[in-house]
Amino acid sequence: MENKLYYTKKAKYFEEALPIGNGRIGGLVFGNLKKERIALNEDSLWSGYPKDLNKKDAGKHLDAVRDAIFNKNYEKAKDILNKDMHGHWSEAYLPFGDLIIEYKNSPKKNYERTLDLETGVAEVKANGFCQTVFVSHPAQLMVVNIHSDRGISFKVRLNSQLHHKVETIEDSLVIKGKAPEVCMPPYYNQGETIVWGDKGMDFCGIVKVQGNAVFNGDCIEVTNQKDTTLLISLATSFIDFKSMPTGDAYKNALNYFESIKTYKLLLDEHRKDFSSLFNRVSITLEGSRDDLTTDKRIKRMKKHNDDNGLIALLFQYGRYLTISASRKGTKAMTLQGIWNTHLRAPWSSSYTTNINTEMNYWCTDIANLSECFEPLTELAEKLIYNGSVTAKDYYNCGGACSHHNTDIWGASYPAGYPDGDGDSCQYAPWSMSLPWILNQLYEHYLYINDEEYKEKLIPMFKSCLEFYNDYLVEHNGELVTCPSISPENNYKDNGVCLAPTYMPSMDREILFDFFENCRELGFEAPEIQQVKPASDGRIPEWIEEFEETEVEHRHVSHLYCIYPSRFIQNDELNKAAEKSLNVRGFGGTGWSLGWKVCLWARLGNGKNALRLIKQQLTYIKPSPFKITLVWGGGSYPNLFDAHPPFQIDGNFGVCAGIAEMFKNRALPDSWSGEIKGLKGYGGKDISYKFKNGKELN
Repeated sequence: MENKLYYTKKAKYFEEALPIGNGRIGGLVFGNLKKERIALNEDSLWSGYPKDLNKKDAGKHLDAVRDAIFNKNYEKAKDILNKDMHGHWSEAYLPFGDLIIEYKNSPKKNYERTLDLETGVAEVKANGFCQTVFVSHPAQLMVVNIHSDRGISFKVRLNSQLHHKVETIEDSLVIKGKAPEVCMPPYYNQGETIVWGDKGMDFCGIVKVQGNAVFNGDCIEVTNQKDTTLLISLATSFIDFKSMPTGDAYKNALNYFESIKTYKLLLDEHRKDFSSLFNRVSITLEGSRDDLTTDKRIKRMKKHNDDNGLIALLFQYGRYLTISASRKGTKAMTLQGIWNTHLRAPWSSSYTTNINTEMNYWCTDIANLSECFEPLTELAEKLIYNGSVTAKDYYNCGGACSHHNTDIWGASYPAGYPDGDGDSCQYAPWSMSLPWILNQLYEHYLYINDEEYKEKLIPMFKSCLEFYNDYLVEHNGELVTCPSISPENNYKDNGVCLAPTYMPSMDREILFDFFENCRELGFEAPEIQQVKPASDGRIPEWIEEFEETEVEHRHVSHLYCIYPSRFIQNDELNKAAEKSLNVRGFGGTGWSLGWKVCLWARLGNGKNALRLIKQQLTYIKPSPFKITLVWGGGSYPNLFDAHPPFQIDGNFGVCAGIAEMFKNRALPDSWSGEIKGLKGYGGKDISYKFKNGKELN
């Protein structure tokens, strides 16, 4: 079953369910032929509304925190950053609800469920029965077709974890509801963690039926019918990130039914659209066990070495998720893409912009899906707009900046404890996400060579450059960032674990690229020296050679200059990076493993890249939701990346890493086969056959 996920049992947890989507609407198909659940998401359904949560007097404390850092009083700097320069948690991406189908006397024998990556269609089959589910991008509808040779009876219901009401309106089953005004992350439990009110977003879902059906209050009843098609429309009252969410959610959902087509036409149209993107790239790796179910293939990966086809499937799955979760006009993919089933999701299922949001789009261009990149550009535009307020309030600077976390409203302040009464210094005071994202946008331009897109970048780069022209401060004869951190990592100073610093290596490396990109766009920009190896031969993480608190920390921020930087480094720096990676180890969370695959691939070491890919294919058993950092990462039965818990960025990271292996001809000797259709700068085609890790002429 090439390019298919395949199982012979229903899903119990969402990490076993089959993801489908069209960029805007997401669904998880569980395949339960007694009580089917299709978990629903819509990309604009978030808590909150536009509001200025920047701390207005934060800039008063900038000189004090800089003095503390430059005088090595790091504990004082930490105290100022936490208490006087803090922000507020960003808002949460929310689950829409569930479509429930209660089957009566459904068959049980010869059960199988599959997800066809080529067509974006999920099927559940048993004797004489087939349930087909997909989300059409052309029609902007979820489609569920239920076929039974003998006829089957069932009821259809809608529900949600949010405040809602379900009713029949004419020939439709309708759910109407309200999102909360505030939804705190699950690790913060001070005060009221979910605030309901009239300012939150409205949402609406509508189910219509092609076939005979009775609408009975809060459900649809179908009796002894051979063919039935359910058409599901989802919408919210979201207008844009600057406006209160006062749109008409019911009208918005109803509009998608204006030109209803037959099931066959909907399916044909969807397959054509989806496969036109997916089929651009094909990968063949000799040695496959696609006769086994996908969960069994993952379980046996560590003990056997006969399923290179699973690695090819993992690569294509990353491309599949990109097509399903990111299309022109949709919102950027969150930490869970568009597949979140939790009211208070891991890290609020928002945008973590110190690695994870960027990683979501690493594979897009190289995997020949450049059309799917546009939502990241839209997110950058929000950050430029709101970041001008943050730059002024926190740093007394012009231009725009943003920090490590954002949401649909474009939050740009240092997200953390709202009252400044907790320690967020390890992640919040890092104002470097905007140049990182803009570097990625510029690299996208290099792939597509679109001059109109380039013109769109110029004002964004200008605004960000203005900030750094104001923000950088001279210290020890060079311009540096201050305050800053190396994302989510601590060092030791006199036995105390601390984070505040100035000009950590990641800042230097991002700005080195950013200023070069600015110059290519016609701007004058400061000169920043590239990072240099430390006394131990590694790439240093901080500007001073502090004692490390966690040698194998999940972040490898200081290796930005190797990947995702677009610049090829000299041998000295590459060797320093190799030493750094070896010391960092071959473990890590799921997304960390994906980043390390990219790094080893960029360094030309296919053997080590493969070692990490296999580590990422470690089977992780699903369990009831809790945020637990398990060392080593892995994959869930449906190939979702296991941080744990589920974070989709790991899927995109390993997909980008495998593509990078092919781009750099960094293949392990256990790989033979063919790659077709990868993309280089300017649309250059990357296609070739290979044997035992060597390209064939």
